[in-house]
Amino acid sequence: MFEKKEKERINNNLKNQMFTPPNFAAHSALHKITKIMARIFQLYDKLKIESTIEIPKSNQKLSKTLKNLYVMNLNDETLILAFYFVDQITKKLRIFLNLENSTGLLIGSIIIADKILNDQPRNIEKYKLASGLKKEQLIQIETYFLETLDYNLFVSEENFQKYYKRVQDY
Repeated sequence: MFEKKEKERINNNLKNQMFTPPNFAAHSALHKITKIMARIFQLYDKLKIESTIEIPKSNQKLSKTLKNLYVMNLNDETLILAFYFVDQITKKLRIFLNLENSTGLLIGSIIIADKILNDQPRNIEKYKLASGLKKEQLIQIETYFLETLDYNLFVSEENFQKYYKRVQDY
């Protein structure tokens, strides 16, 4: 276990680096990340046609992470549960989802969801490759998220279905 000062340092570091709120009002985390992903894939399709379009670095990182996660063949339930956790974490931390923090939020939430739903979750190395983050960073993010959620990872069937429907309806 981390000592108290080290734990606080990590929490502050993660909060300051990854979770800075933008200057605009945001919708729910699930709706926002879905819009971001849709926009990235639109930009990706345009890139195939027009090679002169340049995607900002934050978009490129998220786009690359999403492509790598797609290759990992995550099941729908894992992604729905991850989006639920993204929503819970953003509410608890009172932050807005934006391009700068979405990669960390998504990866951390998927790691937790994968461990909950799968008897043999993916190795952390796969998430390291998918996200471009270091192993230590992924462990810190996972620990931070678990603490933020007070280790309360229970999701009722009703809440799960609500998020499932939101994704289907988008």
